[in-house]
Amino acid sequence: MDTSRVLIAIVLSLGLVFAYQELVLKRLYPPHPEQEARVARTPSQSATPGAKSLAPSAAGAPGVTTLAPAPSAAPKRLIEVNTDLFRAVFTTDGARLKSFQLTRYRQTAAPNSPPYQMIRPAGGGIFPLAALVQTDDHVASDHGLAYTTDAPATVDLKGSERATLTFTAETGTGMRLVKTFVVSGSSYVIDMTVSASGGQRSIKAVGVSMTQPMTERTGGYYDIPEIQADVSSKVVADAQAALKKGFQAMAGEITYAGFGDRYFLAVFLPETPAHGVLSSRLSGNDATAELLFPGASTLRTRVFFGPKALEVLDAISPKLHEAINFGWFGFLSLPFLRVLKLFHDFAPNWGWDIILLTLAVRMLMLPMSIKGTRSMMKMQRLAPQMEKIRAQFKDEPERMQREMVDLYKRNHVNPLGGCAPMLIQFPIFIGLYEALLNAVELRHAPFIWWIRDLSAPDCYPVSWMPRIPYMHCHGIPVLVLLMGISTFLQQWMTPTSPDPNQQKMMMLMPVVFTVILVNFPAGLSLYYFASNILGIIQQIFLNREFRQTAPAT
Repeated sequence: MDTSRVLIAIVLSLGLVFAYQELVLKRLYPPHPEQEARVARTPSQSATPGAKSLAPSAAGAPGVTTLAPAPSAAPKRLIEVNTDLFRAVFTTDGARLKSFQLTRYRQTAAPNSPPYQMIRPAGGGIFPLAALVQTDDHVASDHGLAYTTDAPATVDLKGSERATLTFTAETGTGMRLVKTFVVSGSSYVIDMTVSASGGQRSIKAVGVSMTQPMTERTGGYYDIPEIQADVSSKVVADAQAALKKGFQAMAGEITYAGFGDRYFLAVFLPETPAHGVLSSRLSGNDATAELLFPGASTLRTRVFFGPKALEVLDAISPKLHEAINFGWFGFLSLPFLRVLKLFHDFAPNWGWDIILLTLAVRMLMLPMSIKGTRSMMKMQRLAPQMEKIRAQFKDEPERMQREMVDLYKRNHVNPLGGCAPMLIQFPIFIGLYEALLNAVELRHAPFIWWIRDLSAPDCYPVSWMPRIPYMHCHGIPVLVLLMGISTFLQQWMTPTSPDPNQQKMMMLMPVVFTVILVNFPAGLSLYYFASNILGIIQQIFLNREFRQTAPAT
């Protein structure tokens, strides 16, 4: 029995340490991009033999090759495209996206916040959707190349309406580049075609690239971009680690490749050809993902700029939802998120949806929870006999253990029966944490009263309250405190182990969870508070049953 209690204590302690290190230190306080940049200077090898490395910095920097423009360069123009979902601005300078605002999402939770901006230029004013061309012995980009287009200055699209934007440029060597973008009024996907022809050197390959600053947008804890890709079922979802080690080129069928942060994604989805080479490198705080397709002079790819919403990603590609990084317990997080979205069809408030999800999880675990609680109640009734055995055989440990086992068998008690629900709660906790933290639907989603953002830490703003360094919240975390109080009340009502040390450890759990959850999303605190309330109601009925079935004295 002593061994069992030690095992339980070790499991609980390791669980708390893991939760703190993985969820608080790594996820809430990631390394600052500048720290990573200092150790991630080693560029990867070029994707194609003999190709020069393309550093993501301004033209003219060491190692950069750009296509020389024709002598008569056309003046720069901007083309604005307005759809039901976004406002995009293309520039003829390199035929790239200069702006891409998601009109259904905001920069912050403030009511007057502007639409969410997907485009952030890298150093030297480099915008995404670059074209790459490999000639005999080197790869060059179209950075700074002047394109021309007949597109009007403003294009408005509604519903299924589509528009085609064609950009054409000629280099000083006679090469002709054509970029074509097909935009729809009801989709985040843009069809992109890159074609290269002519010139003094034969064309060996064409490709595209995307450059992204690896810095936080708002100073928050969820907005550091990372490289996200799937190449022949090899998923890359960690820019910092991959670039730090010197990200090596990956060859194969490229499903998607680009950048994403917690809630938004910007990726290429190559169509023809699909087999190519993906490489990446970090220069300063700017990371570049390059896709090169040997043997091709024309590339057709889709480009996605939008939210990591399950129904949106699944409609584009069955594998694209892998870009949502659910961590180790994704097999739980994904079903939780799908059930949460199902509840939203009936209750269009994400806070109430979380409560409904809590009720569903509690109902699913109800048989095991009741069985575990009853086992603990039986253990509590046996406490006097257990103490008597300990006193009688305190000098004979083996005899004491045998007598304890016989006592359990005679009374049909499993000493570990009450621990099973607690151990199962740990993966459920992490699965729900990942689901609620990565659900773009919960971003800036209000609940009631002071809870205006379920994806941010709970905070009732109080101006006179001094700021606590550990807390992201400048105020009172009301929901977290209610969660801690309800956890303590539930522990107090639940039958405890006869071991006083284990009793102290269990009563300490509410304090530990309150400290940890103070910086977690309010949605997770709401789940645990609702779960505790349901647990308290359940415990009231079980305690009544326990008293009614107590043996007469």
